[in-house]
Amino acid sequence: MIADFPDLIPIADLIALRPASYAFRIVIAISAFVASLNVESTVARVIGFVVVLLTGAGLLFVGITHGTVVDILLGVAGLAAAGYSWWFTRH
Repeated sequence: MIADFPDLIPIADLIALRPASYAFRIVIAISAFVASLNVESTVARVIGFVVVLLTGAGLLFVGITHGTVVDILLGVAGLAAAGYSWWFTRH
Protein backbone atom coordinates (compact mmCIF):
# COMPACT_ATOMS: atom_id res chain seq x y z
CA MET A 1 0.00 0.00 0.00
CA ILE A 2 2.75 2.45 0.91
CA ALA A 3 4.54 1.51 -2.32
CA ASP A 4 1.63 3.11 -4.20
CA PHE A 5 2.59 6.47 -2.69
CA PRO A 6 6.33 6.94 -3.16
CA ASP A 7 6.14 10.47 -1.73
CA LEU A 8 5.05 9.08 1.67
CA ILE A 9 8.00 6.72 2.10
CA PRO A 10 10.22 9.36 3.83
CA ILE A 11 7.36 10.11 6.24
CA ALA A 12 6.98 6.40 7.03
CA ASP A 13 10.66 6.28 8.00
CA LEU A 14 9.97 8.59 10.94
CA ILE A 15 8.09 5.91 12.90
CA ALA A 16 8.97 2.32 13.75
CA LEU A 17 5.61 0.97 14.93
CA ARG A 18 2.15 0.83 13.37
CA PRO A 19 0.05 4.01 13.76
CA ALA A 20 -2.65 2.13 15.69
CA SER A 21 0.01 1.10 18.19
CA TYR A 22 0.88 4.74 18.80
CA ALA A 23 -2.77 5.65 19.36
CA PHE A 24 -3.14 2.84 21.89
CA ARG A 25 0.09 3.72 23.70
CA ILE A 26 -0.75 7.43 23.86
CA VAL A 27 -4.22 6.78 25.31
CA ILE A 28 -2.78 4.42 27.93
CA ALA A 29 0.03 6.86 28.79
CA ILE A 30 -2.36 9.80 29.18
CA SER A 31 -4.64 7.75 31.42
CA ALA A 32 -1.67 6.60 33.49
CA PHE A 33 -0.36 10.17 33.72
CA VAL A 34 -3.68 11.39 35.07
CA ALA A 35 -3.66 8.51 37.56
CA SER A 36 -0.10 9.34 38.60
CA LEU A 37 -1.19 12.84 39.60
CA ASN A 38 -3.80 11.47 42.01
CA VAL A 39 -2.51 12.51 45.43
CA GLU A 40 -5.34 10.76 47.27
CA SER A 41 -4.57 7.20 46.13
CA THR A 42 -1.05 5.88 46.54
CA VAL A 43 -1.72 2.71 44.55
CA ALA A 44 -3.08 4.60 41.52
CA ARG A 45 -0.22 7.07 41.72
CA VAL A 46 2.46 4.37 41.80
CA ILE A 47 0.90 2.25 39.05
CA GLY A 48 0.37 5.31 36.86
CA PHE A 49 3.94 6.47 37.42
CA VAL A 50 5.38 3.06 36.53
CA VAL A 51 3.25 2.78 33.38
CA VAL A 52 4.26 6.25 32.17
CA LEU A 53 7.90 5.57 33.00
CA LEU A 54 7.95 2.22 31.18
CA THR A 55 6.06 3.60 28.17
CA GLY A 56 8.47 6.52 27.84
CA ALA A 57 11.54 4.32 28.28
CA GLY A 58 10.19 1.75 25.83
CA LEU A 59 9.47 4.32 23.14
CA LEU A 60 12.86 5.94 23.67
CA PHE A 61 14.55 2.54 23.34
CA VAL A 62 12.62 1.77 20.14
CA GLY A 63 13.48 5.21 18.77
CA ILE A 64 17.17 4.88 19.50
CA THR A 65 17.47 1.35 18.11
CA HIS A 66 15.52 2.14 14.93
CA GLY A 67 16.68 5.74 14.56
CA THR A 68 13.14 7.13 14.37
CA VAL A 69 12.55 10.71 15.40
CA VAL A 70 8.91 10.39 16.45
CA ASP A 71 9.66 7.52 18.83
CA ILE A 72 12.53 9.41 20.42
CA LEU A 73 10.36 12.50 20.94
CA LEU A 74 7.49 10.46 22.40
CA GLY A 75 9.92 8.62 24.67
CA VAL A 76 11.42 11.84 25.97
CA ALA A 77 7.92 13.24 26.49
CA GLY A 78 6.93 10.12 28.42
CA LEU A 79 9.98 10.32 30.65
CA ALA A 80 9.37 14.03 31.21
CA ALA A 81 5.75 13.28 32.15
CA ALA A 82 6.94 10.65 34.63
CA GLY A 83 9.40 13.16 36.09
CA TYR A 84 6.71 15.80 36.38
CA SER A 85 4.31 13.42 38.10
CA TRP A 86 7.06 12.47 40.56
CA TRP A 87 7.80 16.13 41.24
CA PHE A 88 4.10 17.05 41.50
CA THR A 89 3.34 14.44 44.13
CA ARG A 90 6.45 15.28 46.16
CA HIS A 91 5.89 19.05 46.41
